[in-house]
Amino acid sequence: MTVSVSNLKRVTCVVSDAEVACAYLEKLFRAQRLENVPSHVQAGGSVRVFHIGLGDLVIEFVEPLSSDSLWRRRLEGEGPHVVSLAYGVADLDQAIIDLSGEGLKLVETASSGVWCRCRHVIGVDLVFEPCPGHDRETETRGAWGDVSPMLHVEITHDNIAAAGDWLARLFGSTIVEKDFSKFLVGITAGRMKIQHVNLGDAVIQYIQPRHDAGPWWDLLQAYGPSVHNITWLVNDMAAVADASQQAGTRDLRYFEFDYSPLFGVENKIGDITIGRIIDCAHILGFHLELTERQARNINDFMFKTV
Repeated sequence: MTVSVSNLKRVTCVVSDAEVACAYLEKLFRAQRLENVPSHVQAGGSVRVFHIGLGDLVIEFVEPLSSDSLWRRRLEGEGPHVVSLAYGVADLDQAIIDLSGEGLKLVETASSGVWCRCRHVIGVDLVFEPCPGHDRETETRGAWGDVSPMLHVEITHDNIAAAGDWLARLFGSTIVEKDFSKFLVGITAGRMKIQHVNLGDAVIQYIQPRHDAGPWWDLLQAYGPSVHNITWLVNDMAAVADASQQAGTRDLRYFEFDYSPLFGVENKIGDITIGRIIDCAHILGFHLELTERQARNINDFMFKTV
């Protein structure tokens, strides 16, 4: 029996300064701060918690205040990073039964949910919260800031086939965006194996890097399976690049690709498509991967409408 999950509710990151993280996203994209967001993290004496909306994604920044806490230990051990993805489940008791057979640590949360410590399996922990009667087709999504809905949570992993198999077995996840994966493998000259897997409405872009794959390989060697970046489309790349420079961040990678072999010459927008990965994990807990809209028919190739 597979666990049925809601749309992705939020991404939780541990950061050095939650105010700075929010201000950075406001500066680059006019992201919107959110109030009264339900969470498994209790704000108070040991942590400061801020929520901000970007595209259709709620990002939760947790800043440790106590010198001796789980969040402080995680921050000091790895620096800012993505800790978990949160989902609702209709039958939490059954989900706990299903997960209990996996030999994973399950921790009860302040939101009456359960925190599943599965990062070593899939690259990120999962948080499940009671959400009776959820229907992914009718769940409302936000539209915050000057970006598209989120495209991908990108995870570097040493065995993407095993990670995808685990998600399929537990949650009914499927391999999606196969043509896009194949195209990306081609333009990276084989330095990476790439696979896209859905979890709820979100798509995890798994990267299995070769030793010459640069920051993806470096992150994997340093900390094991981890979230490397989160991806959105933007309409004004020049404005984003200027705002990034003013904020003191730089590009980790800059791309110029011709996507017409994938989307068709008749559908491309401009001769090349500019993309960049902004080196900002020290602020947000993840890098920003941004690209211009590649083609008029992009939604024919994506798992969800962007």
